[in-house]
Amino acid sequence: MQTVLVENPDQPGGVIVARISARALAVPVAAAALLAVAACAGEKPGGAAAAADGQIQLVDAPAKSLGITGDGRGSEAAASSEPAAASEAPAAAPEASAKWVQLSVNKASIGDTVTEVHGFTLYRFAKDSADPPASKCTGDCALRWPPVLIQAGGRVFVDGLKNAKVGAIRRPDGTVQVTIAGRPAYRFAADTVPGDFNGQGVDDAWFAFKPDGTPNDTLIGTEVVKPAGPDRTATLTAKQTGDGPVVVDDDGATLYRNDKDGTDPPVSKCTGACTALWRPVVAKNDGKAKVVGISQKRVWWLRRADGTKQVTLDGAPLYRNAADKSSGTVIGSAAAQGWTPAR
Repeated sequence: MQTVLVENPDQPGGVIVARISARALAVPVAAAALLAVAACAGEKPGGAAAAADGQIQLVDAPAKSLGITGDGRGSEAAASSEPAAASEAPAAAPEASAKWVQLSVNKASIGDTVTEVHGFTLYRFAKDSADPPASKCTGDCALRWPPVLIQAGGRVFVDGLKNAKVGAIRRPDGTVQVTIAGRPAYRFAADTVPGDFNGQGVDDAWFAFKPDGTPNDTLIGTEVVKPAGPDRTATLTAKQTGDGPVVVDDDGATLYRNDKDGTDPPVSKCTGACTALWRPVVAKNDGKAKVVGISQKRVWWLRRADGTKQVTLDGAPLYRNAADKSSGTVIGSAAAQGWTPAR
């Protein structure tokens, strides 16, 4: 069963939204659903382009639950989907619109935040308006704070958000930007690793979204580091990606090794704030993990201070980024922080 909602079709900059159930999207969306949305807006069903213009589709489920992998940009655009280097300088060029976007809840030390599929924190701008929804961050501002863009007709997968009203607006340049509770959503170019929130409180105008769409105004100085729980997985699998072969966990998420760790003997040096961003990989059977496409001789474990057994590959302890919800993709900016994909 699927329902179609039209949100303020007469409002300047408004975008038509179709809400589709996860069950309905287990197969490709029928053209009739798109035509129905166009009809609600008073448009003539005159072809795919006309039907898809100015639409997004909301799906109340994570992308991977429908067998959709990647990050919504495809392998060719994966590198450009990452934020700029660790500085507050503008990026070199605006980002391209994604085919699909996922909004997820991340448990950060400042409280629950909203992230995109790679786990990068999403922010709202105090100078933007929600009624009517409009973005006032353009030009150089949009390079420093990349808007979350989606292709017209694309799907927004909503994972864990309960009260936020997800929609979209047309920006002045004609691109479509995702909104939460009417507020345009952005990333911060200086967030270099998923789970970072370096943009929190910048200029007293930028704050991370809470899951209900309100601003998280928690001060950074009051944060308490809470280690993320272990990534319990039964199997390590070799998977081919656009960035070459990598090792993934049961969820299909890429696993990483910390360049600072010791390998002979295996030693984990991820402590303090690092433990809030990176989850140690722990075999579900409390021992060596099963392997697919990897030699079992390469896999062993080390005993952590809490008594759990962290899986190692070639002696290197393995981790999963705590906020990463993508499948079969590599976080390009992680390398600059000393995190290498396990291969």
